[in-house]
Amino acid sequence: MGLYDAKVQDILANAERYHDAFLQAETFGGPSLYFHQRALATRTEPASDTHLEYVYATLASWGMHRMGQGGSKMRPFDAFRASVRRMEGDIRAAQALTPEGMTEEGWSLLGGIFLGLDIMASRTRLVGNSKVMHHMIPGLVPPIDREYTLRYLKGNTNIANDPAAEWRTMRSMIEGFFVPVALDAAFAARAAGWVADAGLQWDSSPMKVVDNLIIGARKVSGSRGR
Repeated sequence: MGLYDAKVQDILANAERYHDAFLQAETFGGPSLYFHQRALATRTEPASDTHLEYVYATLASWGMHRMGQGGSKMRPFDAFRASVRRMEGDIRAAQALTPEGMTEEGWSLLGGIFLGLDIMASRTRLVGNSKVMHHMIPGLVPPIDREYTLRYLKGNTNIANDPAAEWRTMRSMIEGFFVPVALDAAFAARAAGWVADAGLQWDSSPMKVVDNLIIGARKVSGSRGR
């Protein structure tokens, strides 16, 4: 039995319920949605100033840069841009990867991008790097955070401050949870309908749909006092 099999089955069995809970919560909006949409819309030129500025703004609006002492901090934009431009060819190659076609070569390509990004000033990379990669490679990489993704999948919010270990954690969650959910035939059909619905603006890709369902699952769990 895989590490995340029970969570895969939970999401698949409760997709409609968790989706409704996500929509009813109306947790996110304003700049966080606008910059998310613009970052995705400009990803065909992943090293352009326009795309990178939208990605940078998305992360800031998603809480990755806190003013004052303490909290998450992002690196200067120039450092982030330079790290992406060094890997532009790899990022373009990764944009052609699909969940159903992943090989060790594909995972190695993603891992190199993860390890090469320079976006967070804090030691932890998993959350910030996954959010950058989601806006460049949304068909395969979901945005990962502590409060929803890690708490739902692992039961805690702990992240080892080690880049290689963080990449292994990210790969295991994508490979063991997000990909099996996305490839389920019934889920794929349902997600395609949500993504095609212009009124469901946060359902921007199947991987983001899975992320939204995790948020919905946490909302349902919270309503039960757990």
